[in-house]
Amino acid sequence: MEEKTKCPICEVDIEKDGFKEIYISPYNNQEYKRYECPNCDVHFWRPLKIIPEFYESEVFESYIAFHEVVGTRQNENHKAFFKYFPSNVRGRLLDVGCGDGRFIKHAKEAGFEVWGIDFDKKSVENVKRNLGLDTVFAMNLEEFYEYAKAKNLKFDVITFFEVLEHQDKPREFLEMVKGLLKEGGYIAGSVPNRERLFAKEVDWKYFHGDHPPHHLLRFSKSALEKALKLIGFSDVEVYKLKFPFKELPPYIEKKIFGNIDGFKVKLKTLAVGSERKARVYAVEDLGKVSDKKVAVAFLKALKLGRNIVLMPFVLPYLGKIRENGINLYFQARV
Repeated sequence: MEEKTKCPICEVDIEKDGFKEIYISPYNNQEYKRYECPNCDVHFWRPLKIIPEFYESEVFESYIAFHEVVGTRQNENHKAFFKYFPSNVRGRLLDVGCGDGRFIKHAKEAGFEVWGIDFDKKSVENVKRNLGLDTVFAMNLEEFYEYAKAKNLKFDVITFFEVLEHQDKPREFLEMVKGLLKEGGYIAGSVPNRERLFAKEVDWKYFHGDHPPHHLLRFSKSALEKALKLIGFSDVEVYKLKFPFKELPPYIEKKIFGNIDGFKVKLKTLAVGSERKARVYAVEDLGKVSDKKVAVAFLKALKLGRNIVLMPFVLPYLGKIRENGINLYFQARV
């Protein structure tokens, strides 16, 4: 009987009974064990296996949004790209795991020739429909690697935001990214910060998004730096982003009252007439999809009232939001 398991990044042997945590997924009833690599400090789960159908089945609200519209607001990790990435570098950019296309929309506006891939077919259909791009493909990276090889395609920049933590073969994933880059090409992207504010007391307590079969790996700043350097990337930069102030009230709410998102979805459903839309749209955006102006105004007032009531509990966290954000942004060269 095999008594060792290997780190999926640095391939160091770890005792099979050396796991730190057992988790049973409510989505597939699979038992997972979490390991912490003593060499590169990456945390990973076994069994390490992507389930593609998990994404199209819309288990999480974000995937409903990916299938409905192209987002227009930049996320904090996308803002970091346009802040830190060299402004004099442009060219052909491939976004791996392009989701709803919001990043490639802004990248195109910034002067890049944009390409995108995602193995979630519904997301790709949505991006093609709303952005009118013919360089977006329903493929995983391995399939696209073979396609690009046949077409002799190389890229100046390859981005992957919130993608690396989903990989069951992260080392092979990063090697394929390297193989698709031109000499001197860049990578950029983000992963969840496992040391972020509220990770243990809210995210890991009430939600399953940062657990398998959704997220298979967890990174700290130092673990991500080590991982990228081990694969052979140079000029590695990893930034711990700021925790968004607007996210403090909902996190404080969950810390005090627990998860009441189901109740809030019911309230929004009354305003938009559709639970699916209620799960997708924030209160601020309900007016775009609902003609019930009074109901929408009431929910906006309710949210404002909540924020005011929670403000005394929010203020002590203002000194902790710097470098304790939800994401780690990274960039490097090949």
